[in-house]
Amino acid sequence: MNTGAEMPNITQKKTKLSRTRGRPARHESERMKTIAWYHFLAGERAPAEMCDWMPFDDIDQATIYRYRRGDISPRTDILNANCEVFQAARTVYEVGPLMVPLWDALWGSITPDDFRIADRLMPGGDWPEGGLSQFFFEDVILARVFAFQTKCLRGRPDSVVSELECFVTAIRVVRAWDVLGQIKSTALRVLLEGLMSMPGTREILSRHGLVTSLKDWISAYFGSGSAAPAGTVYWAPWMTEQNELLKQQLRAEQHRMVVAKSLRAQLFQGDTAELDDFPVGGADDNSTWH
Repeated sequence: MNTGAEMPNITQKKTKLSRTRGRPARHESERMKTIAWYHFLAGERAPAEMCDWMPFDDIDQATIYRYRRGDISPRTDILNANCEVFQAARTVYEVGPLMVPLWDALWGSITPDDFRIADRLMPGGDWPEGGLSQFFFEDVILARVFAFQTKCLRGRPDSVVSELECFVTAIRVVRAWDVLGQIKSTALRVLLEGLMSMPGTREILSRHGLVTSLKDWISAYFGSGSAAPAGTVYWAPWMTEQNELLKQQLRAEQHRMVVAKSLRAQLFQGDTAELDDFPVGGADDNSTWH
């Protein structure tokens, strides 16, 4: 008998899977933005000092801690306070540190320009073959990270702001290749974590309290958090030890000087000097570089 009632279809899934990799829920974006906003305002002040410094009588220390952790978003009157410091903090909240559009890179739309940049900087979502940087650096991965940064800068002077801009560009490159379904997890994850390790970027993100949050974002994006199989995530000392990174950079720069001196000798003096004739100074032969 047909009663008109809809019979359940046990062969069809009623739930629709949602694709959320790399696109955290809205509260995650608000949390990161609030953390950056608070740390910009606080500077070196402790939470207890912030209670006395804030020009609002109804903000207690518990609220300060909630801002610091990003548990709640700033109130409208606080966000729009008529003060230069608060206006600058509002820019951090709406755009990103130092006016670099970090939030748009993480959660904004991917444009055709992003696809073109991704193809130019990271063809096929993987490291380009060869590259001059690998001749100077002993660590091939570090060489590739620097090569990507050099391509991003395209002759512009290097600075802490430009380093952060390179990191933001890398985020958009990763997301662009992900949209095309050609993401190479190892290369692209190392690219993001490597650019986060650059001194300027690390300094800015640390100053805004974003290092841990962005590391968590990267882990969640590539599905390699605490449940990831051991040994699947690349790591090198220069990614966490600033002195090691600086030593690597110094050695690479010394190597460049050696090559330049050798070329000048051969081109302008008719000398037949070889690279080995110009020893690299400032580094112990027994040093461990990677």
